[in-house]
Amino acid sequence: MWKLTSVLAIGNIAAPASVEVAGWVGCLFFLAAGWNQVEKFFDRRANRGAPREIQPQPLSVSKFEKPVADSVCAGRHQEARQECQRLEQEIAQLRGQGRAEVAELHHKINKVDREVGELKACLELNNQQLMRIDTKLDRAIERQSAK
Repeated sequence: MWKLTSVLAIGNIAAPASVEVAGWVGCLFFLAAGWNQVEKFFDRRANRGAPREIQPQPLSVSKFEKPVADSVCAGRHQEARQECQRLEQEIAQLRGQGRAEVAELHHKINKVDREVGELKACLELNNQQLMRIDTKLDRAIERQSAK
């Protein structure tokens, strides 16, 4: 009887249930995850970070365009210089036109100012003449009423 129970016990050990297998797999998973966390802890503790890659690589060779020929550069400088001279001449011409227009406006304004001054003087003389006529009329009316 003793042999029969030991054979049954061995039979149970030989064929584990699926729950037991799942338990062992879970334990292995948690053991691996824990080991990973322990390694990260020691890395942080020792101030060792993950290896970093420097961008751009200092020794990498990259393609670049050929430098511009000196003749092309000199040609562009000449074109730019000519364009600047043309623009400066145009600006000088516009300044001259602007000064001529300003002088013309000053002449017109001065003419209007003179005419306004003359009209003002005329108006003042007319007012004085009206005052004399008014006083003469007042005297004439007083003479008529005194008679």
